[in-house]
Amino acid sequence: MKYLPLKEITEDMFLAHAVIGNDGRVLLNKGTRLTPAYLHRLARMEYTHLYVYESPAEDWDCTGPLSDKIRVEAIRVLRESLIRVVEHKPLNEPLISFVIEGLLKDVLQQEDRVFDIIDVKTPDNYLYNHSLNVAVISVLMGRQLKLNREELKEIALGAFLHDLGKAYIKTAIKKLQALSATDTVQIKQHTIRGFETIRASFSLKVANIAYQHHEREDGSGYPLGLIGVDIPLASKIVGVADSFDAMVSNRTYKVRLWNDQALKELTAESPAKYNPAVVRALREAVALYPVGSVVQLTGGEQRVVVAVSTTKMVLQNPKQLSDLLELPVTEFSRIAKRVL
Repeated sequence: MKYLPLKEITEDMFLAHAVIGNDGRVLLNKGTRLTPAYLHRLARMEYTHLYVYESPAEDWDCTGPLSDKIRVEAIRVLRESLIRVVEHKPLNEPLISFVIEGLLKDVLQQEDRVFDIIDVKTPDNYLYNHSLNVAVISVLMGRQLKLNREELKEIALGAFLHDLGKAYIKTAIKKLQALSATDTVQIKQHTIRGFETIRASFSLKVANIAYQHHEREDGSGYPLGLIGVDIPLASKIVGVADSFDAMVSNRTYKVRLWNDQALKELTAESPAKYNPAVVRALREAVALYPVGSVVQLTGGEQRVVVAVSTTKMVLQNPKQLSDLLELPVTEFSRIAKRVL
């Protein structure tokens, strides 16, 4: 299995993950042979990279901590929630809570699970996938910080809905990640608008996560300019997860970072911007080299990461699919480096 740009994908390769539309429908199933027609269609949808494999015998998991079933339902519910906001209708609290329960079940079922994928986003689905990723990463961080299940559910809800206020922004939702500097005043209003919408259906704690996820330890954040001691832990967690996922995403105005680069940058910005304990929880919750990364061992051999947990990584020789190498995470970090 490999994570490749579309221009390097041939019709002898198969899709290693489902492609999900903005309405929650599966457009292409895992295992689909990537014909020129499919690749052209995906390029028009502004996909730049995909997970692929060359042999039908391969069956590596690149769906991340969430199953396709929960991801499909979550995207559908997020889309419906944004429409409700635009139409000034109350959120469907029972349905959102049902999806969050499914998310928690998926994420927490394996104690050693980490966020281990290179996410596939497009301008059209950025907001949906970003919201989902932030929810998953926040729950994994909360688990590292020994929070109980009720606290994890509140964090998951707040993270899932943290950008709901962007529905009020006049710029098309699909282009939110391309907003220019002139839109700064408008974009900063999304935390306030999200808070107002969420607190009508959920607890104040959940609404405050949306309100405060852009606050920073030194008071440089918004909307209130709170300092670290005044920012609840849940908001700090979602704020760090939000920043991380934005850093590792392809955006029109900024080059994406790889996981190790983003983690290094966030660590450098703590304790000034981010709480060190929360950043440490992030480092324990996401893979330094996620599935699909190409790494180079000290001897010069290149391998592809095909599985990773909190304790180990499994590497595959792309030239000999049956040749696998399993290493402890600590050893792997010392003897390998990511290859662009």
